[in-house]
Amino acid sequence: MIGRIKLSGAMICMCIGILILTAGYAVLREREGDAPGDGGGLAENQGMDLDSERIAVLYADIYERVAENSDLGSAELIEQIVEELGGHGVTAIDGDNQTNMVNAGKAEAFVRRQASGESGNLTVIRVLYPDGFAKYDMRTENRKVFVERAYYEYREGAMEHRSSDQYEAGSWKYTEEGYVMFEGELVSEEQYALTMSAMPEYTAMRVKPLSEACRKLNRQYIRPIGYGRNNLFLTDWTEADFGQIDFQDLFDICYPLVYGKQNPYADRGIGTGEIAHVPGEEFERAIQTYFQIDRKELQKKSIYFSGDNSYGFRTREMGELEFPEIPYPEVVSYEKDGDGLLRIMVNAVYPERHSSKIFTHEVTVRILPEGGFRYVSNHVVSSEKDAAGSWHRDRKSDAGTQEESSLWAIPQAERCLLAEKEKKELQTLALEAGEQVKEVYRDVEIMEGPSYGSNIKEFTAAQRKETVRLLGKAGFTSVTKDCNMENPQNLEAFYDAYRGKKDALATVVQVNQDGLLGVITFVYRNGNLQTYYIGIRWREGGEPVIRDTSVSDVSEIKLTEKGYFIYAYKVIVAHAALRQYWRITPLSDCYRELAAVYIDGLSYVNYNLLVRNWDAGNVKDILTAGLFEDLYRMDTGEPFRAEQGRIPAEVFERILTTYLPVTTEQLREAYAYEEQSGSYLYERISPKAHPPFGEVVGYAENGDGTLTLIVDGVWPDYNSDCAFTNQIVVMPFADGSFRYLSNTIWQKELEIPRGIVTAEK
Repeated sequence: MIGRIKLSGAMICMCIGILILTAGYAVLREREGDAPGDGGGLAENQGMDLDSERIAVLYADIYERVAENSDLGSAELIEQIVEELGGHGVTAIDGDNQTNMVNAGKAEAFVRRQASGESGNLTVIRVLYPDGFAKYDMRTENRKVFVERAYYEYREGAMEHRSSDQYEAGSWKYTEEGYVMFEGELVSEEQYALTMSAMPEYTAMRVKPLSEACRKLNRQYIRPIGYGRNNLFLTDWTEADFGQIDFQDLFDICYPLVYGKQNPYADRGIGTGEIAHVPGEEFERAIQTYFQIDRKELQKKSIYFSGDNSYGFRTREMGELEFPEIPYPEVVSYEKDGDGLLRIMVNAVYPERHSSKIFTHEVTVRILPEGGFRYVSNHVVSSEKDAAGSWHRDRKSDAGTQEESSLWAIPQAERCLLAEKEKKELQTLALEAGEQVKEVYRDVEIMEGPSYGSNIKEFTAAQRKETVRLLGKAGFTSVTKDCNMENPQNLEAFYDAYRGKKDALATVVQVNQDGLLGVITFVYRNGNLQTYYIGIRWREGGEPVIRDTSVSDVSEIKLTEKGYFIYAYKVIVAHAALRQYWRITPLSDCYRELAAVYIDGLSYVNYNLLVRNWDAGNVKDILTAGLFEDLYRMDTGEPFRAEQGRIPAEVFERILTTYLPVTTEQLREAYAYEEQSGSYLYERISPKAHPPFGEVVGYAENGDGTLTLIVDGVWPDYNSDCAFTNQIVVMPFADGSFRYLSNTIWQKELEIPRGIVTAEK
């Protein structure tokens, strides 16, 4: 449930509210026992956890006053809010480390305690945007650091608690440059449902201050270009030799800086590789404002069309997109020369590599007498191994022609089996598929967001299934999650031709959960297998457009006896599944509904519930870590959030005694129960990626009111749609809950996972 802290008129009129607003929250400081002048503010210098409600009230008051009485931009507002928080004794910083941390002494003390193995606490407020912040409560014991992070957002006169996460910090380090850097594994409900795996989060907080002069130089000369979608600061170059600078990228970045509006050529040719012709004077002004480069040299370094005196510009295609986690620059020193040159030393800070200096470079700029400046040179002084390769991608050579666009996340083939004419025909077919379902997308809201998603604000399961139905009605082979494939015979015919070594094509339209259409054509020619992928995204009003295309070699395909179409790419993407799959044989709605209630969300590999033969007599064999979390999610529809690493006994025992034939005494014997606090130790596990999943294939209603479910374990990664079979007996209750009574499992195509050792106190 989302927490909400109200700022009602009645509350403000209360005596304590008057004191808060008129005396700088002195009463709140007094409650913490701080003496005047001790620098404690809302919390003691020892790092006492700050009360969330009071922090939210304080923040809301500051935000209302600052936002109402200021015409500052967002960055300036954030800086002012950080400063005001500091005045109340709060340790605070902005989300991008662009302001100095206030009350940093508390953070430094926490770092010392962690390094020496002492216990300690620290609360840091990160102002992410003027009307929202993240609160980090950190605790250290025996050099381990535990983090509880909560997000708050200002809405309708109140700070709302939006979400919380807890984790043990990994890779904790305090760098020479003065950064605290740590990593934690988060498991959101959506991430868990899709991948059954944890998602790492990387955090960096600058504790040591930087001079305002360095920060100003960074804002003026370095951050406007940055390290994303260009290589200006990644390579060595001078005005005498511009080296490998990509001026197409720089045109895209410099255009809004020079003309005060977005690059109007940026949306042209997406998915087709079409090159826009930019008038020569327009292109040259964007570049020559910041670089002393001759027109002829710029023409050599760019795509230039002499016929109409224009420069070619092509938006980066999907195969040229970079990883979203990109370092940010930080000026650490500078030197002025008498001839108007300014030499700036810059560190690249990269939290994803736990580095506050993944590389260092020196940038020289020339200050112009009439105002403005030009970049003169860049020199990479030092660099960690393959630093830029962690995120950067160079553009492909255009060579004067259109090139096939591609998805960076999907392995690419060196040569496409399809002719250009065939690819154009398939792109037309993909757009026709989009036209068939425009009515579903006509009223969707398109937001700004990452280029690899649909950016549809909300796309429901009902909309996905209606899209599949309409596509099927129009004759397309279409599919989405938890829905029978329409027109599967086309894919079956392709598989028959493949087995007979006959050339064939088959196209499947996959409706992704975010509403993106993936139009995938399987090609078999001369003994070679490929997929040709076309991504369809949407504009306002339901207009389909081609977002990207991709060509990938396929190593094998298999159509199982039960009707699973399973295929594998020759090159497997890191962290991706070994094989992709669809169920092409229909499955009854009854079986799908039974799986949704009783099976979906259970794991074959994280605990023993599905891989041991058990009943009430030996239920202790399945009482292991991880089981509670999945049962809690099935019961509440929400992921479990532990408090200080503990689970209240009433919650833990209610869930497990409801869903298992187990007693409270058995639970307290099997798990780490603490009588004094009335709670259990939260033993979090890291879920394994791409495990098998259960599929109901039969059931029986028994005379005693129980249900017997027949469940096949489907494990596409190992080419199996019946790795093992379970017989699970459940007792449904009138309130919608139920209890698992027993499980029996038989090995079929694969060995049964071994399970784990039962929990000990």
